[in-house]
Amino acid sequence: MRNSSAPLCKLVLATAFWLTPLFQASSFADPLTLPLDPKGSSLTFVGDSFLHSFHGEAKDISGSAELDPAATPPVKRATLHFKTAALTTFHNARDQKMRDWMQVNVHPDITYTLDSVKLVEGSIEKADARHPAKFEVSGELNLNGLKQRAGGAALGWRDGTHLIVSGDAAVDTLKHGLPQIREAIMTVGTVVKTSYRFSFVLPPEFALK
Repeated sequence: MRNSSAPLCKLVLATAFWLTPLFQASSFADPLTLPLDPKGSSLTFVGDSFLHSFHGEAKDISGSAELDPAATPPVKRATLHFKTAALTTFHNARDQKMRDWMQVNVHPDITYTLDSVKLVEGSIEKADARHPAKFEVSGELNLNGLKQRAGGAALGWRDGTHLIVSGDAAVDTLKHGLPQIREAIMTVGTVVKTSYRFSFVLPPEFALK
């Protein structure tokens, strides 16, 4: 007795053979660019001195991230730019000294290039503001014309139409060739503590429903 299902099996196998390259090609599509939303993004910093600490903020941030649906996690690269002349400590005289110290005319931008993201804990698909996924991130910080590796722990989640990344990082300004500030009885610490929140605009198909 002939097996009536044999022709059907051959048809299924043949179809799978021809469709496989199509699925493979789609999985290697070019990454999507996620523009930074400056209104939903922020970077603040704290500097310590002998007399007191001072707080500051980056007022001009731009950049983008790359989303690769075939990768895990899907975002592993990003580039961020911070205008040095737009950094402020909310004190005019101190800001002018900071700009002279950073030589903003020579180095108008601070750039961070993210090139490594590893999932540590949580669900990429289900992460939200209350239950963010935890990552270990690493990249290259270009400050004062000198590049140094920089990274640490970060949190990530989708918030409607945006991908949010937040965390804290410390920057040793001496490693970037910036001299320690000493004035009279005031000495400013060389390590600046930063806190950030970056918001990237997601394509509609990747937004949280």
